[in-house]
Amino acid sequence: MKVLVCNKFYYPVGGPETIVHDTVRELNAMGHTAIPFAMVHPSNWESDYAPYFVPNVDYTTKHGKSIGRLLKEGFDIVYSREARRCIERLIADTKPDIAHAHNIYHQLSPSILLALKKAGIPTALTLHDGKLVCANMLFYTKGKVCERCAGKKFYHAVLNKCVKDSYVSSALCCLEETLHRLTRVYEKTVNLFITPSQFLKDRMVKSGRLPEKTVEVLYNYAETKNIKPNFTPGNYALFMGKVETFKGVPTLLKAALEVPDIEIRIAGRGTYLEQGKRFAEENGLGNAHFLGFQTGSDLERLRQEARFVVVPSEWYENCPMVVLEAFSAGKPVIGARIGGIPELVEHGVNGLLYEPGDAEGLAECMRKLSKDDDLVYEMGRNARIKAEEKYSLETYMQSLLDIYQRLLS
Repeated sequence: MKVLVCNKFYYPVGGPETIVHDTVRELNAMGHTAIPFAMVHPSNWESDYAPYFVPNVDYTTKHGKSIGRLLKEGFDIVYSREARRCIERLIADTKPDIAHAHNIYHQLSPSILLALKKAGIPTALTLHDGKLVCANMLFYTKGKVCERCAGKKFYHAVLNKCVKDSYVSSALCCLEETLHRLTRVYEKTVNLFITPSQFLKDRMVKSGRLPEKTVEVLYNYAETKNIKPNFTPGNYALFMGKVETFKGVPTLLKAALEVPDIEIRIAGRGTYLEQGKRFAEENGLGNAHFLGFQTGSDLERLRQEARFVVVPSEWYENCPMVVLEAFSAGKPVIGARIGGIPELVEHGVNGLLYEPGDAEGLAECMRKLSKDDDLVYEMGRNARIKAEEKYSLETYMQSLLDIYQRLLS
């Protein structure tokens, strides 16, 4: 089977890129042919198909660009002729059986979906965020969860400057989503939409954007074979991820004030990092330690030796891989009851849940797990079992191949 795998980035950026890279690797290892399609970038993974990639587009830089250049970039967000030309060459030369698209908006645009449709190639599209129903794709603005757009009223993005806190960027994304909805370009070209959580599927269906029968849930995964579990309770709580307000770090620090005897290690970087350090210093928070960005064996050791992992998000997490990786390591998770987190964390079984933004509720959960070694051990065992049975890479790939076969039939 030849599978064309499309994503705007083909280098480590976030969860979607990890999934794309792993999918390409695993398909090839299984004897299939995975054909990546993305943008040119110096950090890209090696690929024989790189000559077909789309020239790099950087929308973050506006300075020094002519009005004509900016207008072209605005048009390309809605419909990229360059991306369509590149993928048409790739299709003609490789003749894929099926296509699996991921994050294609802006730099690649739905123009590539039209090329796939014209070529008669069945296409699946994984929705890693709320882009089809939310102009800034986050369901979050002005420090709060937001669903004003609801898949159709995208003008709210302009009123609230939801994209980069800019009227211009927000207006462009408003126009993009409005045109895509009116033309139904996604609905007309994609055979199956995949969401990594029931939560996101519900948002797509209830907004009226997608028919329920066209959306299927396929949870993310962790590489359980490569993560060795350690069920021995450690002596600190661990946060891993972006140090941002929407990730609940301020709430975590407030909770830390309530449990001065529990050490909390914060691994990551982000725009709230310096403010968080100031909060800790001003409040004499000696039990919170900011470790900065961690990766590789250092991050693995932190996870292995933790007592439990905290995911205090205050926005709609989809299917956070940090939860699945914690489960694989045999660690219970304390998570906010928001987005797709409650689909993963079973309260009292493999972790604990509390209401998002409730610092006292989070502190109480941490107290409970800090005092009971047997409970931590039991939850950790349950977490690992669930990871092996439901969230392994092998389970993910088999489910993905089943989807491909159904689309081909």
